[in-house]
Formats: sequence, C-alpha cells, structure tokens
Amino acid sequence: MTCSNICIKKCTIHVIRESRSIKDWFVLRIQVSYVASKEESSLVSYAERHFRLYDGVETFLLFIGYPRSIHSLVGALLDAHPEIIISHEYGVVGKWEKYRSARLKKKKNLQKYALFYDLHQFSLRDALFGRRATFSKTLLAPKFRYTYNVPGLWQGGYQRKIKVIGDKQAGKTSEFLSTAIDILKEIRQTLQVPLRFIHIVRNPFDNIATMTLRETGTREAVIEEGTQINNTAQDLEKSINRYFKLAAANQRVRELYGDEVVDIAGHETILRPKETLQRLCDHLNVACSEDYFEKCSNILFSTPSITRHKVLWTEEQKVRVTQMMKNYSFLREFSFDKYPI
Repeated sequence: MTCSNICIKKCTIHVIRESRSIKDWFVLRIQVSYVASKEESSLVSYAERHFRLYDGVETFLLFIGYPRSIHSLVGALLDAHPEIIISHEYGVVGKWEKYRSARLKKKKNLQKYALFYDLHQFSLRDALFGRRATFSKTLLAPKFRYTYNVPGLWQGGYQRKIKVIGDKQAGKTSEFLSTAIDILKEIRQTLQVPLRFIHIVRNPFDNIATMTLRETGTREAVIEEGTQINNTAQDLEKSINRYFKLAAANQRVRELYGDEVVDIAGHETILRPKETLQRLCDHLNVACSEDYFEKCSNILFSTPSITRHKVLWTEEQKVRVTQMMKNYSFLREFSFDKYPI
C-alpha cells in the first residue's frame, strides 16, 4: 500500500498482524504519523482530516437484490474507482442500531462520521486481506472460488476525495427492508446526503437454482462434476419463496425512490462491462476513465453463470415462476429458455 493510496503527503505506516487461530481474520492495527506540508498552516488531527474527507461525500450507496447475483463483483469494481469506497458485506441496515447511540447524537455529524469510517476501514481490510486482496486466494482464504482484486486501481483507497461511499450487501439488505423499509428515511435524514441504490438482477431461474445449490451444500460438487443435483421439490420451493419475497421488497424500494434506483442485468456486467460501468458511474455522478474501464474489464469472467439446468424443476414450478415474474417489470425479459447474448 502506497502513501498515495490513502491520500496523504508523507506518512509512516506500521502494520501489525495477529491471529488467534488459522481461520481468524487478521487483526489490523494501522498507526499513521502525519507530517504537515509547508502549505499547511498547522497540524490537523487525524480525526479532523477524516471529518473533512467524509464531509465531501456526495452520495450514499446501498445495494438491493438477491443472493448469488454478482453483487460482490460489482461492489469490487466500484471500490476500485478513485472516488468511491464500497465495503464488502458490512450490513449497514442490520447494524444501524449502533449509530443510534446517544453518544454519537451528542455532536453534529458524529453518526455520519462513525458510519463512514467503519465502511472505509471495512473496504481497506478487504483490499488488504479479503476477496479484493492480491494474495487472498493462496494465502488467506483458499476456500474462495472467486477473488476480485483489480490491479492498478484504488480498492481500499481513494484519490484526493471520496464522492461516493456505501456497502455491498444486497440480499440481506432487501430481506431486512421487507419488514422495515422506513429505516431508509432515517438513514437519509441522519447522513444528509442523497441515497442511491443498485439493484442487480439475474435470470430468476438461474438465481433460484444457485440459491438452492448453496442451501443444499451441493454447489461445489455440481461445478466440479458438471452434473445435476437430485434436489427435492421442497428445496427449490424454499428458494422460490425467498426470491419473490426479496423481489417484492425491491419493487417497494423502486416505487419509493424512483430514479435513485438503477436496475442492472447481471449478465450485462460480464458481456458489456464498459457500458454497464458507464451506467453505474452516471447513476453515481462520477467520471470514469478508459483506464478504469480497461482494468476492470480484465478481471471479468468470460461468460455469465447459467445454473438453471443444475437442479430439478417440476413443470408446475416453471409455470408458476414464469407467472410470478410477470408481476415485476424488471423480470419480464427473462424466461427459462432464454439465454444471455
């Protein structure tokens, strides 16, 4: 990690790594000592520097959607942008009670600063030791099938300023919002910056199939052996019900927030990355360079994942899912027999 990655003129960084067990996350302690440049009139505290940085944030971003829908990939690509910080699976809505504390409410903006700092550090940790790290697959987490490091860009860091900050946790966020959608108003009022949402959609048949493979613990076997699992109709039924519960919650967010929500087809990210990233950058009001497009495109899979044939569907389930899809404008283009091109 270079000094420019954390946007200071001179710095000394000491990283101390500790591990209580092999499976534990590394405990990261970063001590940064600043030396003011001649242009600065006085030394500014570490806290004040971050408060100024977070006061410059223009947009707060949340993902909504479904499990197994390439949100991790899209979040990693956005985190690589020089003006965007996206944490991986922090879970803002689920942890919001933490930012309601009386201690944080005592001083203006402390709730915002605390949340932004937590998201910022979560992004940094993932870039150093998580799925976005250069060495995570071989050293820290060999169980990861996919890693999302974008070499040469800004994951975990920023350049000059942060314009967008947010969290990549879609399925659990939508699940929480299905019963507590009013929390979004409180978040917006507390942060005093516009909310934006990214809603990523796969073909429901693939999405439901992958959810079932994950729930039954058969995903790895199917991938390695290239076979179809002998699941029960009940296994699939649970995934169907969960999927459309999330679809209803996401539709409610779309109705309430209109143009603040952008729908992204998952396969478009893989097949047309430049066009998809440009849509996302436009939605977030940030500029994207050709260098950013090129380096992000270099890490993408060659083809979208298609898993609908890896599970056993009854004809009744196919018909019912097709009918339920018609209730949502963002699902009507999909079908069991249609493939991404």
